[in-house]
Formats: sequence, C-alpha cells, structure tokens
Amino acid sequence: MCLKAALFEMKEALTNQSNKQVTDEFIQNLETKNDLSPGTLVYYFNHLFMFYQKGSKSTLEEGKKINRKWSKSEIDFMFQYILDRQAEGCLNITEILDEIGQLLNRGYQSVNYKYYSLVKAQEKQETKSGNQYHFTTIQRPEIPVVSTEVIRDIPEPSQEINNQTQPEDLLDILSGLITNVQQLPGIQLNNLLGSLYQLTNLALQNQQVVEQVEAIKSESQLEMVNLKNKLMDKEKQLLMEKKRNDDLQMEVAKLAKEITAFNKLGDAAKIQNLKSYNQRLNYIIDNFGIVLQVGS
Repeated sequence: MCLKAALFEMKEALTNQSNKQVTDEFIQNLETKNDLSPGTLVYYFNHLFMFYQKGSKSTLEEGKKINRKWSKSEIDFMFQYILDRQAEGCLNITEILDEIGQLLNRGYQSVNYKYYSLVKAQEKQETKSGNQYHFTTIQRPEIPVVSTEVIRDIPEPSQEINNQTQPEDLLDILSGLITNVQQLPGIQLNNLLGSLYQLTNLALQNQQVVEQVEAIKSESQLEMVNLKNKLMDKEKQLLMEKKRNDDLQMEVAKLAKEITAFNKLGDAAKIQNLKSYNQRLNYIIDNFGIVLQVGS
C-alpha cells in the first residue's frame, strides 16, 4: 500500500485539470495501482477537491506564505492521514507532517505546531476530566502521537512552572536540598557542601581582586591627570619666560641702535646729548620691573 504516492498523484491531477479530469475511474485506478482498499481515496478526494476549489492556482502556490486559519476539514484530513500512514507502517511523525504540509500547501512548522497543540490540549483536557481520549473537532476516538523528533519551536505553557509550589523561606530551601542530596546514592553531603563553600570563597576572592584592580586603575588615571596638569603649567611658564626673553632682546636691540646713532654724531652733538645717553646706557628696565645694569 502506498497512500502517499496516490494522494500526491491525485493532488497533481486536481491542480492541473486542464490535462487530466479526475473521475471515479481515475480514483479507482489509483487505488488499484497503489494496492489500496476500494473507497479509501474517496474521503481524501472530497477534502482535497473542496480545498483546491476554494482558491485560484496563484492562491495555492502562495499558500505556504499566507497565515491561513485552519479549517475543521483540514484538521480531519490531517489526523485521518496520520492514522492511515501509520497503519501502513510509517512511524516517523515528522515525515508524515511534512507530507501533510505539501498536500495542504502549508509550511511544515504550521502543520507541526497545529498537530502538537491539539494533542497537548486534548491531553490537558483528559487529565482534568478523566474521560476517554476525544477531540471535539475531530470525529475520531483516537489520535496517534508517535514521534521521532522534538520540535523546539513549539511554545511550551509557562503557567505550569509558575503554578508549582515554591519554598519561600531560605531555611526551607536548604533543608529540602540537604534532604534530596542525602537520598541520592553516591553523593556525600559534606563533600558537596565543602565544594560549594570553596566555590563561594573563590568567588569572593575574585571579587576582591576585581575591586583592587579597579582601585589601581582609578589611582593611575588620577595620577595621569595630575601629571598632565603639571605639564601644562610648566609649558605655560616656559612660554612666559620665552616672551620675557624676546622682550629683553628687543630692548637690547633698540639700545644698540641708539649707541650706533650716538657714535655717528659729531663731537659737539655728542657733548650736548652725552648726559641723556649716559643715563639710558646705565640701565635697562624690562616690562616685568627688573633693572639690568649694562654700563657705569
């Protein structure tokens, strides 16, 4: 038996009716060709025919990209196909869900999430009520749950974790820990607590080292700032001394020019201006009030 091959050939015929008309004879030939019981494909034909008649070809091609709402017909189709495929001997639920996605033009993740969410909802309802396993939207008393792969993308309910009783007192937590450890074979409570104590000591030592390193960094940064400020002060002082030296050189240059001019005067002119030149030659007073004696 090969239900998969028969349905994929039926899908191709339904989506390309211009090339081949799907008739009762065509369905019977598919059943005979794939060694299926008479009437097996009628159920699937009705679902697929209604599904493919709802939209155009372009809609079907883009079906995997559109977040379509699941219909009851699609859900019935999915679980009936799972039952029949597992009856044939295919126990890989991942492979079966992928085939359903291709037949219904849906993505694998969509089919996977829908399947497991329905199964988990039914399991939760069964736990509360204690009734026999039953889906309200599926006319089947049983649902296969054989799986060979764990899908991590399936959202897990978080309320169960939050609703669990958590000890609020630290003493209760420690008491429970000690009790549990004592019941575990091969684990010595003293060794376990000693190891935890050593780990906490190492953690504290590491924290102290980190704090010391941070303190050293802070001191180094502060020292660098102080050195930088001192260097800036020295640079300012050097600029001031350079300016004073430049001003003094200018005064000396002026005095040299006056001496040259005095020497060029005649004897009578020298005698007339000798007193004033003599005073100017004796002292040079710079801009900072320092008196420099250059002659007598």
